[in-house]
Amino acid sequence: MRLEIVTAGVFVHFNGFFPFQVGPTKTGSALGVVRLGGHRENGETGWQCAKREAYEEAGIRLTPTKPPATYWYESSNNPELMAGSWHESDCEPLLVGRRPNGHAITPIYLASTQDEPVPMMETKGVLLLSPDDIRRIAFASVTLGEYIQAGGKANLKEELPLHLPLEPFQQLRLLERLIRMHPEIANP
Repeated sequence: MRLEIVTAGVFVHFNGFFPFQVGPTKTGSALGVVRLGGHRENGETGWQCAKREAYEEAGIRLTPTKPPATYWYESSNNPELMAGSWHESDCEPLLVGRRPNGHAITPIYLASTQDEPVPMMETKGVLLLSPDDIRRIAFASVTLGEYIQAGGKANLKEELPLHLPLEPFQQLRLLERLIRMHPEIANP
């Protein structure tokens, strides 16, 4: 079965923080915390897609960072990370997600930027998460207001409900696990 890159994303270092998008979930009962990235266009490689999406969503230009390893996982509630290899030559991803019993994959790269992330296009806001913020949001119920009140950094394009909880999407939880496995990810 031939695997096909459908979406791509990136974990970006910016002055000790990782920018993540924040915005209302489909139900409107929480604020999703999502990695930068999106759908592949016109035959892009995974890296080209991730780079374009990061610029469109947060106005940042990226420099790739070689990851300590590439891990594959199948999208599920508690995915197992399996060390693996990568087939494209332009850039090696940190993570490659695969939909269950499917051929669609999502590579997630590691990169850095000198550009301050700001919400662009449809992005409602960008959270600048420290490794401690990532751990806290991954394991505790935290509202946007509590995050900001505790000193969390947020660049919001529009007003978001401060009382809504931050809902970590799977990529944030996986990044937290990878930082524990490879602390150098958080300190390039």
